[in-house]
Amino acid sequence: MATSILTPPDSPEEVGEDTGAQNVLISMSTTFYPRKDPPTDLVIISSDNVFFSVHSRVLLFNSNNAFGGFLVQPGRNSFTVPESSKVFNLVLYAFYDLDPAHYTPTFEVLRGMLISLPQYGLPLEAPLARGKPIFNLLSGFAFTYPLEVYTLAAEHGLEHLAVDASGHLLTMPLHILSDELCLRMGSTYLRRLIFLHLGRTERLKALLRDAPSHEPTAECGAVDQMLKLKAAWREGTTSLCWDANAGTSVAIIHAILSPIADRLTCEDCKTATRERIRSLVVDWTMIKSTI
Repeated sequence: MATSILTPPDSPEEVGEDTGAQNVLISMSTTFYPRKDPPTDLVIISSDNVFFSVHSRVLLFNSNNAFGGFLVQPGRNSFTVPESSKVFNLVLYAFYDLDPAHYTPTFEVLRGMLISLPQYGLPLEAPLARGKPIFNLLSGFAFTYPLEVYTLAAEHGLEHLAVDASGHLLTMPLHILSDELCLRMGSTYLRRLIFLHLGRTERLKALLRDAPSHEPTAECGAVDQMLKLKAAWREGTTSLCWDANAGTSVAIIHAILSPIADRLTCEDCKTATRERIRSLVVDWTMIKSTI
């Protein structure tokens, strides 16, 4: 992101013998460096002394507060910001609508950028619209840090990001939510996450209550089904209901329910059980899995 260069250049024309001037090593952004077409007119220095050469008109055009008040006075050509170079680099990428994926920023750096953007007057809706590069970066972290991404999205009201992250929280036990996380989420997103878990769990239990059945035959009448088929189904589903949660997998459902058919002697009961399991799995996968 930054490269070190010597300034001023070691040139007899620029540095006189009697001036006593010395070369100074500075770090310059490899993306935001002095350009001639179109010419940059502003230098911004991060807290760790990396120089960013940018176009003031781009910052002013996208900011609703003159870039945090730094550009209220026309003609200003340099200032220092409190962010580190890694965070501020992403801030500028957001203002320029560029893709920073090749920097592979960490989640904490992205979080710092989200905190900084409103301070510089860039509404989060623009760089974090679905499909935008920075949105894609944060959404990618939902696989490894789903709770952190969901909390961050809730903090900033980023609906699409919260929805994406919530789908990766189905197996998370709700009791691990700390008071701090709950406060950061806010009541709306916390309630939606809880209702997602409770709603899916109750829906799975309702699906399990529907036992398989088939038309009575001479070999297996209604009483036989009540004593054998439905009793076996009730035994299997009871153990599944005990551990059921919003993220119960199809593999677990098959692992617990499929042996029921193997224990039955009636072929019609076996067929009915297997069909009921297939139907249950389809219904379960169709239930909404995000907030």
